[in-house]
Amino acid sequence: MYPSAVAELEALFTVARAGSISKAARELGTNQQTMSARIARAERTLGITVFERSPYGVSPTEKGQVLIDALPDLLAACHRFSGIAASLRSDSVPRHLTLAVSNTVAELYYPGWAAEFHRQHPAVKLSMVQANSREVRQLVADSAVDFGLVEGEAGRHDLEERIIGTDELVLAVPTGHPWAERAEISAEELRATPLVIREPGSGSRQVVEDALGTLTEPAGEFGSLSAQRAGMIALAAPTIIARGAIRDQVTLGRIVIVPTDTVFTRNLSVVMRRGSKASGDISEFIRIASPILSKHEQFE
Repeated sequence: MYPSAVAELEALFTVARAGSISKAARELGTNQQTMSARIARAERTLGITVFERSPYGVSPTEKGQVLIDALPDLLAACHRFSGIAASLRSDSVPRHLTLAVSNTVAELYYPGWAAEFHRQHPAVKLSMVQANSREVRQLVADSAVDFGLVEGEAGRHDLEERIIGTDELVLAVPTGHPWAERAEISAEELRATPLVIREPGSGSRQVVEDALGTLTEPAGEFGSLSAQRAGMIALAAPTIIARGAIRDQVTLGRIVIVPTDTVFTRNLSVVMRRGSKASGDISEFIRIASPILSKHEQFE
């Protein structure tokens, strides 16, 4: 639907979230000049100065913030409209799409994305291989799958990665643990404490080690979010885990999120072989898994 207009609105939303034009350009896989031009066109069309510029980045003006707050619903509707239009103009010949998905993405995000993709494109059969992030990248490099979805960072010269969103990890303990009443846990304490943690090669493990450095011997290593959560409870030990994996247990009062002086965030990315061109079906899946839709769905 009107690609240039939607691209300009997505640029406004992404810049507001990122706090800088250069960072937003990297998230959307474009360059800073293109992103600046989209912002300028959007402001001219709207007749409103959306951002205040400074050497330290950008921030929304008072009127700009009102517009930014309205964008998730508008962009989600635009993307749904585009998906319907694409499905109406596509042929009905059955097709097959194979992807590899990292463990965290598979447990927290992929089911919803796959369901929406199937609703919009019933002729396409999805086949999913689940592995840790390192293995997903290898499957893509070996052409064993059409593309991959991973969390965390790991550059390879033979792969291209596009950021489609972010994911937050938090420090969590079982209710009754000595840390449950603490106001904050320091990075030094985390490094020195045996943690329940994901296996080497996982995106989650990489994020923790990048943020904390060398850890003491883990209390336990687990190969999935559900196993990590169960291990934390069984071992009565702290863990650093995706917030979405424990949301229900926090609500039930079985797990407590403990503040830390360290931020644990990682990017969610699409991985493709360098030089390959995304098919229409791959592009449609990426659209559904975009940060705009993900952001919108968190508030529904």
